[in-house]
Amino acid sequence: MDTLLYKSPSKHWKEALPLGNGKTAVMVYGGNNNETLYFNDVTLWSGYPKDQTSTKSLENLDRVRNLIFNGKNHKADVLAQKTLKGGFSETFLPLGTVKINFDNISKENFSRKLNLSTAIHTVETDGVLRECFSSNPDKVTVYKINSKEKISLTIEMDSELNYSVSCDNGMNLFGNAPDHDAPIYHKESKPIRYNENKAMAYCLRLEAESDGEVLYQNNKTIIKNANEIVLYFATETGFIGFNKMPITDTEKVIDLCKQTLNKVDKNYEEIKNKHIDDFSSLFNRQSVSFNKEDDSPTDELIKKVKKGGDMNALSELFYNYGKYLMISGSRIGGQPLNLQGQWNSEIRPPWSSNYTTNINTEMNYWGASRCGLFECIEPLINMLWEMIETGSKTAQINYNCDGFCCNHNTDIWRKSTPCIGSCSFMFAPLCGAWLTNEIYAHYMNGGLEEYKDRIIKITEESAKFVKDFLVMHDGHYVICPSTSPENSYRKRLSVCFLDYGTAFDMAISKQALENALECTKDEKLKEEIKEILPKLYPFKKGKTGIMEYHDNFAIVEKGHRHFSPLYAFYPAKQIEYYNDPERTEWVRELFHYRLNHSGQHIGWSAAWAICLSSKLREPETNKGVIKNLLCNAIFTNLFCYHPPTFFQIDGNFGYIAGINEMLLSEEKGVIELLPGLIDDFKDGYTKNMFVNGVKVSFAWKDGKITTIESDKAIKIYNKNLSDNVKFNDMITLVEV
Repeated sequence: MDTLLYKSPSKHWKEALPLGNGKTAVMVYGGNNNETLYFNDVTLWSGYPKDQTSTKSLENLDRVRNLIFNGKNHKADVLAQKTLKGGFSETFLPLGTVKINFDNISKENFSRKLNLSTAIHTVETDGVLRECFSSNPDKVTVYKINSKEKISLTIEMDSELNYSVSCDNGMNLFGNAPDHDAPIYHKESKPIRYNENKAMAYCLRLEAESDGEVLYQNNKTIIKNANEIVLYFATETGFIGFNKMPITDTEKVIDLCKQTLNKVDKNYEEIKNKHIDDFSSLFNRQSVSFNKEDDSPTDELIKKVKKGGDMNALSELFYNYGKYLMISGSRIGGQPLNLQGQWNSEIRPPWSSNYTTNINTEMNYWGASRCGLFECIEPLINMLWEMIETGSKTAQINYNCDGFCCNHNTDIWRKSTPCIGSCSFMFAPLCGAWLTNEIYAHYMNGGLEEYKDRIIKITEESAKFVKDFLVMHDGHYVICPSTSPENSYRKRLSVCFLDYGTAFDMAISKQALENALECTKDEKLKEEIKEILPKLYPFKKGKTGIMEYHDNFAIVEKGHRHFSPLYAFYPAKQIEYYNDPERTEWVRELFHYRLNHSGQHIGWSAAWAICLSSKLREPETNKGVIKNLLCNAIFTNLFCYHPPTFFQIDGNFGYIAGINEMLLSEEKGVIELLPGLIDDFKDGYTKNMFVNGVKVSFAWKDGKITTIESDKAIKIYNKNLSDNVKFNDMITLVEV
C-alpha cells in the first residue's frame, strides 16, 4: 500500500496532501475549479539570534535545590518559575499561498492521489491530468497541467505574513518575517512584532512555461488557451546560519530564487525522473508489508477500521506515509523535523511549531535508522552540533557546568535556555542529553559512520554537562531540580512539579554517561564517569510500578500522556526485557496504570505506547493501542492529531518506530523477531530492516517466521519460528 486516494477535493488544510524536498514544503489541495498550494520554507522562522542566558538563574539554583532537599517543593516551584526561566522560542512560519483559478477545466470523474514511493501528487478529471512534486535534486516544486481541451488560468499569491507581490519575467511573493512571534498560549498585546526590522527576508517565486500565452501583469500570472502548462516554484529566505543575523534585503532573496530557477534545465520529464530516482532510492531501501491490498479511497479505509474492519491495509499505508514524510521533510543540508514536520499554515501555530525536546523532536526520528533513512538524520545531528555553541553558554552561565545543554524548546537559532511557564515543562536542562542519546543510538545502529567524529564530540559534551549538573545527596548523585515532563504530583495541599532524582532524569543521565564512556578517548572524562556511575540514584519500585519521583507522591493526572518514567525501558536500554525481568515488571505496571486511566487520543502518546507494548511483548495491548490511534488520532489526510484539533506530526513518525519494534527487538546484540506482533498482522514480510549495521529480511505466516536472511553474521532468538523455517548461514539461533 503506497498510494493515498480521494474522490473529492480537500476542503481545508488538514485534508490537503503534503509534498517536500527538504528545503520547500507544500500542501496541495487538489481542488476542482481551482487549486491551492500552501508553501513553507524550512528556514523561515521569526526572530534572529538572541542571548537569553541569565546569571540570575545561577544565583538561585542552589536555593531551589535546598528547598527541594528540605521538602519545600512548592516553594521551589515558585522560586524556579521566577528565577530559572528564559524566554520563548521563535516560531516556524508559513511562507505563502498560491491560488490557481481555472477556466474551461473538466470536473468529471475527479480523483486525487499521492504516490508515496515516487512522491508525485496527481489530480485527474476527464481529459485533464495535473501532476505536482517537490524535487530535492533541483530544489524546486513543479506543477504541470495537461488538458485535451484548451484551458486558461489565473494565479494569485498571498501570505499570512507582511508581504508584497511583484512581476517581472516571473512572479514574486516576498517580505520579512516578524522580529518576534509569541506562542499562541501566551497572552500579550502585540504577540507578532515587526518593529525592529531585523528578521529574515523571504521569497516565493513562480516561473511558467506553456504552449499558450503567458502574461505576468497586475501582480498576477495569467495563462490563456493552453493545452500544457508547467509551473516552477522556488523558495528562499535570508537565513545564513543559526548564529548570524539574517539577510533582511528582499531584493537579495528574490535574486536567490531566480538563481535557483535559472539552474534548472526546464525539461519536465528529466526533472521528474531525477526526482523519482532520488526519492524512490530512499523510500524503497526498506519495506514492511502486511500482505493486504485495498484500493478503497483513504478516507474509506479509515471508516472501515472505525467500524471494526481489517486494519492491515491502513496500517501498512500509515507506516509508509511516515517514511514518506521523513524523506520529504528531513534531508541533508536542511533543518530537522519540527512539531509539524515542515508543514504549517498558521502565523501562530500550536506551540510555535518549534522543536519540543522533551519527547517530540526525539520521537520524530525514532524509526529512521531501522528504515535505513540515514541521510534523513543528518539535520538532527547538525542541530546538536550547532547547539554545542549556544548550549555551552547556557550550561556555563545558567548552571556553572561544563559541556552543553538544551531545555524544553529550541528553534532555528538553537535556543538552549528554559522557556517561560510552569516548571512541569519550563525547566528541563537534560533535553540536550536526551537528543544526544538519540543520535548516539542511531549511530550505534549503523549507517552514520561519516558523522562519527561529530557524534562522539556531541556525546562527550553532553556527558560533561550531566556529570557537572549531578549533585550528591544522601550518598547518591541526583539530578536536582528534576522533573517528569509536564506531569505534577500532590504534596500535602499543594500541586508540585520539581523534585530530585526522577526516573526520567536519572535514566537520561545514566544513558548519557554510559554512551560517553563507551566512545570517548578522553581518559579524564572516563575516570570521572566511572566514579559517578555506581553512585547514581537508583530506580525504585513505587505503588504503581517504577517510581516516577523520588517518593510515592500522588500523581495529579493518573493517565498522563507522557510515558517519561519509562524512558529507561524505551527508547533507552537501562532496563531490558530479558536481562532485567524484575524492573521490567515495574515498567509494565506503571505502563498499564497510565493506559487504564487514559481517555485521551493523542497521536504521539499512542505511538509511544505501541513502542512500549511491543517491547513488553504484549500483542493484545498493542492491538488496542494501534486501533485507538488509527480510529481516533489521525485526520483524513493521515496527519496525526493532538486535541483539541491540532496537527502534530510526531505520532506519524513514532508509529514507524512502534511497528519496527513490533517486528524486531534487539537486546545486547541478540534479535527477537515478531516480539509484539498482533493477530491482525498474522502474515507479512519486511525487507532490509537495519539493526546494528546488519540488514535483516524475513517473512512470516500465521504469526510464525518462515524465512530469514541477513547480510552479516547475527544472533536471533529461537522464538516465533515455524517448524521448517529457512535461513541463511549468517544467522545463528540462540535460546532465551
